[in-house]
Amino acid sequence: MSQIMTLLRYRLGMSIAGAIIMVASVLMGHAIQEDIAALGVDAYAQQTGLGGWLKFMLFAFGFPLGLAVSAIGALLGTGEAPRGVFWRGLVLVLLVMASVLVPLMCGRQLSPAFFGVGGYSILGLVVIATWLWGSHRARIPCGNRLAADLQGAGYLCFAMAAWNLCGVGGMPSFALEPKRMLALESLGFAVGQMKTVMALLVLGWLFTVLGYRKALDRS
Repeated sequence: MSQIMTLLRYRLGMSIAGAIIMVASVLMGHAIQEDIAALGVDAYAQQTGLGGWLKFMLFAFGFPLGLAVSAIGALLGTGEAPRGVFWRGLVLVLLVMASVLVPLMCGRQLSPAFFGVGGYSILGLVVIATWLWGSHRARIPCGNRLAADLQGAGYLCFAMAAWNLCGVGGMPSFALEPKRMLALESLGFAVGQMKTVMALLVLGWLFTVLGYRKALDRS
């Protein structure tokens, strides 16, 4: 019993620590936003030195790092074997480093093939996820279906956000091609799509939270 309580304290402590790191990342972003907008990342790092670079690193990696810490904490106190926690934690660390690893492996140049393969992969996975969601929903008791429906609504919002992000970066907004975007005067369209993405992400997370909350009520 004492071991379980210790794990639960670790879980709570890591969840709180992760939340603090994420909040610090957001606040740091607000603090350095004007300087980054005026100078750009490279010039900002050169003018502010190590201190400025560390601030930027906190902004860039604080949110995913805090999320990983909270997620690892969520694994504690659930009877998960230490080896399982280690490997899942390793995957989370790799996800935190995605903003560095993906450009290193795939380059920073505009690549229609990369985005095309990714887009069609998302399309296929959305279709599969929708089918599996329907199959799962059909097999669970009627009283548990509201939780599944809320979670499904969240997944739908995430899928629609991904679709709108494609429109922001590519046709018709062309945010990844600034000269074309300015020539076509599509900035307003891009801003509208990004507001749509924000709304869909907020709704997606809201539905997901409500779905899991409802599932806990039924368990």
